[in-house]
Amino acid sequence: MGSFDQNKAYAPQEEGSAFFDDGREIELLHFVYSHTNLENIRGSPKNVLAAIDEYGRTKKYLMNVGEDKGRIVTDLIAEVKPKTMVELGGYVGYSCILFGDAVRDSGGQRYYSLERDPAFAAVIMSLVDLAGLSDTVKVVVGSSDESIARLHASGALEHIDLMFLDHYKPAYVTDLKLCEELRLVTPGSVLAADNVIKPGNPPYLDYVRSSVQQKRKNADEAGKGPGTEGFLETNVKMYEKRFGDAKFSQSKGNPSLVYKSKLVHSYEPTGEPSSEAECVRSSYPHIHPSHSAMLCSNSIKFHLVTKPHAPPRPAALFFYNHVPKNVLLILLSLICLPVSLALVLGSFVLVKFDYVRPQPTRRPLDYDDDPEDECSPTRPRPTRKTILVTGVSMTKGLAIARLLAQRTPHRVIGADVSPFSPGRFSTSISAFHTLTAPSGSSTKPYVDSLLSVIRDENVDLWISCSSVVAAVEDGQVVRLAEETMSRNGRIFKAIQFREDVVEKFHAKDQFIDYIESIGLQVPESYRCTTAQQVLDVLLRATPETDGEQKAGEQKEKRFILKPIGVDDRARASMMTLLPLASVPETTAYVKKLGISPSNPFQLQQHIPSPEYCTHALIVQGRVAAFTACPSSELLMHYSALSPTSHLCQQMLEFTEHVASEHGAGFTGHLSFDFLVEGEGRNVVLYPIECNPRAHTAVVLFEDEGKMADAYLSVFSRPRTKAVDVIVPKMPCPSYYWAGHDLVTLVVIPMLSLFYGRASLQDVVLGARTFADHVIYWRDGTYSVWDPWPFLVLYHVYWPVQLLLSLLNGKKWSRVNVSTTKVFES
Repeated sequence: MGSFDQNKAYAPQEEGSAFFDDGREIELLHFVYSHTNLENIRGSPKNVLAAIDEYGRTKKYLMNVGEDKGRIVTDLIAEVKPKTMVELGGYVGYSCILFGDAVRDSGGQRYYSLERDPAFAAVIMSLVDLAGLSDTVKVVVGSSDESIARLHASGALEHIDLMFLDHYKPAYVTDLKLCEELRLVTPGSVLAADNVIKPGNPPYLDYVRSSVQQKRKNADEAGKGPGTEGFLETNVKMYEKRFGDAKFSQSKGNPSLVYKSKLVHSYEPTGEPSSEAECVRSSYPHIHPSHSAMLCSNSIKFHLVTKPHAPPRPAALFFYNHVPKNVLLILLSLICLPVSLALVLGSFVLVKFDYVRPQPTRRPLDYDDDPEDECSPTRPRPTRKTILVTGVSMTKGLAIARLLAQRTPHRVIGADVSPFSPGRFSTSISAFHTLTAPSGSSTKPYVDSLLSVIRDENVDLWISCSSVVAAVEDGQVVRLAEETMSRNGRIFKAIQFREDVVEKFHAKDQFIDYIESIGLQVPESYRCTTAQQVLDVLLRATPETDGEQKAGEQKEKRFILKPIGVDDRARASMMTLLPLASVPETTAYVKKLGISPSNPFQLQQHIPSPEYCTHALIVQGRVAAFTACPSSELLMHYSALSPTSHLCQQMLEFTEHVASEHGAGFTGHLSFDFLVEGEGRNVVLYPIECNPRAHTAVVLFEDEGKMADAYLSVFSRPRTKAVDVIVPKMPCPSYYWAGHDLVTLVVIPMLSLFYGRASLQDVVLGARTFADHVIYWRDGTYSVWDPWPFLVLYHVYWPVQLLLSLLNGKKWSRVNVSTTKVFES
């Protein structure tokens, strides 16, 4: 292990726990900023580190990784060339500056330093900014497990190429397991853990040395974790005074990873020799590394998690590129075509031989909802109405059309902007019309084409399920259609709000202002038309401290920034938590968004809590049908909350409050997104967005025949007595979309495994989940008695869209199978 230069030794470490958090960290900051060589220090990581070392040698001991151990990690960085590196435990930023600089020099993009203590984090951010590393280093304040989970959930952290563990020792194992479970640590990752021998971390060594069978056994023992057993009492209680009792992640990790290691020696920054440490390489059972790991240091354990002969990392991502992903998805459609054809043929056989009833028995043609409540006493008793459903390309439009065709005697017709609409081929649809697609420059052709369908088909009831881009235009259509039909002496009804209502609920800023105006709680929100307005809010509560680290100190309240209008490209960064680690970083991020009066954004308080969505049918100012379910950014799985649960009842009360404010003229679909704090009967709702249109959650009403009555009640006079709200029939099956799950749960894990970015366990888990969905859940598009839309969706509609994407060069980041929405990138 060589010799140690005693001229570089730090001051001796004090006894007990008196060697940190006694003010020396702030003293270090003053020492560096009052240094006679400050101008040469500024912008130089090397000189900032030299100043920190100088304080540790001449003033007080600092628990840094030190020059000797640090050199081994920087050599490792040069070999691995991590795109993303994470450290757990930043203290005063020594390792952060040393390793962050090495990551930048090796071509890396981001270094995350996770530090629990906000005071230490402020020191780190100040010194990182002084070193000129703010463009690479991001400091994240909070407990390590919560920070890891939050970064992963926001999409900021997708994979850890190299991780340095040097924080609270009992959390080494639990945080590693969390990273394994989130697939942040996979074959290809490298981990270095400090202090595993001195002062010691027996649970960590036990975990990485355990066999697959032993780790699986331990994982099955609920509640059993490393806890604080096997550690020195001083290490267990070193943060107790400030943070209280330690809490740990309960992740079971990925027991399929196997670690191989050896021990080495080196020195502490005080010059004291350290005990052995371990160098560890991991693989999967029965897969042996092609060569031994050689990079080791004192008290540092390296986990080289790789597969032999793995290709370079960029190649592992090739199938996310524009041309490959479109080509692969088209090929997947062709490969699966025989299966889909067999499914359609099987459906016809089942229906033909009466193994499956083609559809519920329709009511008699002379059925009328309520003859005593006719809207016009001169109008003859209707025998059959014409009901127009627009948006039948989407699952929600198709689901409503099927429901009405199954449960009523009326004629159901469909319309959509796509001639390849899957709903066009549904047996529920008697006729189909292609509409002119709305565009930003001119919406009149769309409005005129829809009005022509309503007029030519003598439509009695229009149910709008159009997309977000036609929300306001549909509001115009309902007003114009009502005026036209009234002049012709016809009664026309629509499940669609007028444009003034749509604008009020659709625009994020107007929605929040309105909800607040009627006395309901909302998160703190600001409409911003300039970048400076955003920065004023983000930085106003930050104390002036030498002009440094302003953004990073305001940690009690965080914000997200999202466009008020429809902007697919901005959606990818909507969950970026602000402010960022430093003022320059925050400023640069905000300014690049192009905020302007013509492109306003909403700055909204971030509430770290679960999100839920609702779907409601509002008829004449009352909630006729309602459901709620857990939500996510790309909602492709639907499971109804119990209608009797307190949470569901609270969201229903909120919806009823809003509906009652508008009176009997308020008819349409209304959906809210909520963030929910608390549990049980102590929940607090924070509405964040509203969709004044149909929600895909309407599929949850598939088995509830009364839903058809709810739509037809629009022809009755407003109810004076309370009527029970229709809810999904319980137990309600969960819904999925086979194409989406096949790609995300089966195809992508298999490709990732091939390129060393996933484990065999990931593939097996994904396949099992997909199988469970196929067996126990319902596909949102497929129906035994109406299989054609399923076939067209996956083998006509999407292949055409993907081919057009290739031909016109329009890149996309993701697609929503249920809404046929393509998100441009």
